[in-house]
Amino acid sequence: MRGIAAILAAGGLLALFGWMAASVSREHSTTADEISYITSGYSYWKTGDFRLSPDAGNLPMRWAALPLLARDLHFPTLNQPAWLGADVGTLGQQFFFQSGNDPAGMLAAARAMIALLGVACGVLVFAWSRSLFGLKGALVSTALFAFCPNLLAHAGLATSDLAASLGFLAAGLAGWRLLHRVTPGRVAAAGAAAALLGLSKFSAPLLLPVLGLMAIARALRGAALPVRLGGIRTRARGWRAAGILTAAFAGAALLGGVLIWGAYGFRYAGVRGAGHYNQSWDEVLMTNAPTANPDPAAAALLRPGAVQAVVRPLRAWHALPEPWLYGLTFVDRFSRFRVAFFFGKIGATGWVAFFPAAFLLKTPLPVLALLALAGALLVAQSRSGGRAGRLYYRLTPLAALGAVYAGFALTSHINIGLRHLLPLYPVLYVGAGAVALGWHRRWLAIATAALLVWHAGASLAIRPHYLAYFNPLLGGPRHAYEHFVDSSLDWGQDLPGLKRWLAAHARGETIFLSYFGSGSPKAEGIIATRLADGNFDRELRPVAPPMTGGVYCISATMFQQIYTLVQHGWTPDHEHRYAELCAWADAWTAGFDRTPRDTALQFLVELEHLRFGRLCAGLHRRAPDDEVGYSILIFRLTDAEVRGYLAGPPPYFR
Repeated sequence: MRGIAAILAAGGLLALFGWMAASVSREHSTTADEISYITSGYSYWKTGDFRLSPDAGNLPMRWAALPLLARDLHFPTLNQPAWLGADVGTLGQQFFFQSGNDPAGMLAAARAMIALLGVACGVLVFAWSRSLFGLKGALVSTALFAFCPNLLAHAGLATSDLAASLGFLAAGLAGWRLLHRVTPGRVAAAGAAAALLGLSKFSAPLLLPVLGLMAIARALRGAALPVRLGGIRTRARGWRAAGILTAAFAGAALLGGVLIWGAYGFRYAGVRGAGHYNQSWDEVLMTNAPTANPDPAAAALLRPGAVQAVVRPLRAWHALPEPWLYGLTFVDRFSRFRVAFFFGKIGATGWVAFFPAAFLLKTPLPVLALLALAGALLVAQSRSGGRAGRLYYRLTPLAALGAVYAGFALTSHINIGLRHLLPLYPVLYVGAGAVALGWHRRWLAIATAALLVWHAGASLAIRPHYLAYFNPLLGGPRHAYEHFVDSSLDWGQDLPGLKRWLAAHARGETIFLSYFGSGSPKAEGIIATRLADGNFDRELRPVAPPMTGGVYCISATMFQQIYTLVQHGWTPDHEHRYAELCAWADAWTAGFDRTPRDTALQFLVELEHLRFGRLCAGLHRRAPDDEVGYSILIFRLTDAEVRGYLAGPPPYFR
């Protein structure tokens, strides 16, 4: 009876997880990638064409778009440059905001599908932890999973990060099980899990070193290999076992390949009819000589590598669908550089400390405590001799997954968010079930319960702003924008909250907005003058508009100048160019300058960025007057203050 109660409790926790993730959808506008993902997935179902977002993972995009097929939606026409050139940003804006569809309803339905994947991942966490630590340990693992603000954040978004977390966990477990018993069911499970991972994220090749480490551990153990295939019942050892396992994994790989082909309609070409991918094959394969670059290290990163060397023959042989091969190569090519912000610095090739710091600051303190406690208890198990050895061996797949993925993250050049570390959380939560090993000591059981209550309380306290969660080590989410932005904090999710704030606090005032994200302020009913965010605004807009006193609403990512022409703080070079353009603009506006219109437009865009950059550099010296969802900073400025920021002493500051 106790077992049934524990299983019901775990089921209740996971049902609560699914509801908590999906129910906040109406609180948030679309985040930066969601429109592209949903639009692409819908186009796959409707057109059988895979030109849009082939780098983003076929399965989660199709899965998220599945409920939209039952709706009477209007998709953009295909006889336009945006479709022919695979401009998913433009098509997504049309699909969501210009075609008469219900964007909030579409978004909520797609997000609910990803929440279901989150529940499935939680089921796997429970089952794996139960096999290692019994029902008590499994309940600890499930409770950690269910209230994890980072998992809740991404289980409530129509992106691929949660699907990848499920894929890594499933593929690791399925591979480990196949190493210990060869049956048709286990071969099929390993192939299906590999396909799930391969269709979710192009970090899937990391599964190969994970399987390699597990295979080494299995070989060192040397136990017989049970084999059950049809009428064959045997136990193999040595080279015979190695040969059987090689054949079994080859069969799993073959099945995984077939499933990947099926996801693309068993057709090699990704583009049907006229048009092409957003970038050429030459670009992603880096077959052209790199352009001149003053930084030799940066130029070296643009040379073809292992991915290109592998993809070229696979492409020639049509071994896998073209859009899958293209997506893998695209991800490798464009992960060489990615502008990012970390503790006041802006860089394009990442920092080794980024992910350790993000993990330390975005993981709840009670979770860190429980992980430390679980680790200490596992070390203490060494005193129990053979029993500890068996447990350590069974932990091998978790250790392999954690070590390979963490090592990959530390060397990654993409430092734009904790979400790229998300697959580690389910792995760690399974391992955290080890705290149940010490529950024969009553104080440990009480301490675990207290930490779990604290964890649940921290999660509920940040709701619905799961994406912006930071623990108290550096002050929580309130000042997190000083250390992290982009998808660690500000992914464009808080337009509904901004609308409510403006209605309550700024009626009739002049509003200026610099927004990072793919949402539509106009669709949310926000009327504002946009500043320096043209990369994220596809509407017609004034260029270099006058800046006066008013309410300035600035996304944290824009405040740190990552995606503007002003980076690394305000410099003398910026000040010199700003003075030049101000003088030019005065002359051009008065009709004394004959600069051609196209060139003048470029100058005005640059001037807009410089004005905004000078303003933000000055605003760094003061605290925001308010915040919305921790991701949009509010400054209420007078005319005199704005003039001071734009024309006063240069704000050389960072």
